[in-house]
Amino acid sequence: MLGLVFLHLPTRTDRAFFPAVCRTWCSAARESQLPPPSPVPWLVLPSGSVTSLPRGETFLLPEGVHYHTSYGEWLLLTWRDDGSCFLMNPFTRATMPLRSLSSYSYYEQPVEFGDDVFSYIHNPGTWMDNMHKEMSVLSLVVCSTRLIAAIVVVGDLGAIALCRPGAAAWSVSKHDECSWLSHMVFFQGKLYALDANNGDIEDLISIDIVDEQGSDEPRVSRIECFIQGAYFQSQKHAFCMKYLLESHGSLLMVCRKLSYKIDHCYAYEAGTSEFEVLKADLEQHLWADVRTLGNNQALFLGRGCSKAVCVSPYDLSRDCIFFLDDYISINWRWNKITTSCRVYDMKA
Repeated sequence: MLGLVFLHLPTRTDRAFFPAVCRTWCSAARESQLPPPSPVPWLVLPSGSVTSLPRGETFLLPEGVHYHTSYGEWLLLTWRDDGSCFLMNPFTRATMPLRSLSSYSYYEQPVEFGDDVFSYIHNPGTWMDNMHKEMSVLSLVVCSTRLIAAIVVVGDLGAIALCRPGAAAWSVSKHDECSWLSHMVFFQGKLYALDANNGDIEDLISIDIVDEQGSDEPRVSRIECFIQGAYFQSQKHAFCMKYLLESHGSLLMVCRKLSYKIDHCYAYEAGTSEFEVLKADLEQHLWADVRTLGNNQALFLGRGCSKAVCVSPYDLSRDCIFFLDDYISINWRWNKITTSCRVYDMKA
């Protein structure tokens, strides 16, 4: 009985004090098969420091680098002096060299579009004309040790850029842009992304890659709408942010409904958040509602990278969504942007 009580204690502090009660309680704690602590992701702050939860341990990235985004344990960094990029695993210190984000090789083969996406994603001849504008990375995917994919935005236009570590340039289509894609993930040998073009209605887009052995120029061959019509009902003065991630062999789309109010200066001030979770049925091409994540899973959401983590059934983080307040602005008029971490309990 004491062992069962010990296993159900919700916090590490309670578990630390439990054996101090008496010898019997100490013996019960020692004999209990306590599961290992849940692996909680580390957070990369805009300042370049990396911090852990819940203890708040920190370390700094190398001097002279600029942080863009992350994918799992890989961070996309740029050297400030020459603009060259590299991927770094801050835990193992492994690195993969990449070319500068401004170095591109354009392939001539046109991208084939499905009927459902052709009309609003095909936008020929304009992406290259904006190379003088500021460049940002919306989403990064490490498909393998020999293929990196990213959604890169220049000004208001975006493209899918592909690169091999050590290659001379990123590979981008010369004729086609993908301005409305975001939150790209690599799942079952294919890239998937969300279409952000149609307000509260969200489509799942599939992206086929031609990745020939021995070639330094991987390319996108086809883009099509895989699942149509996930609709999130937004209340007045609420903004929807979407996240795409893999969980237990499935694709999940999470919608965060961020409420806001407008102050006397017509700036937006963020308020509370609510969440909806959908799972992609790849056979039926439908979205299915998810009411619970289960007692062994938690989600961690961020604008650049989201992740599902297996947790202990005795951990308070089970069936919870942790999210960063790294929201982007509506019409660039948010009152402030924070980097705090909050939690939403699916059990409540």
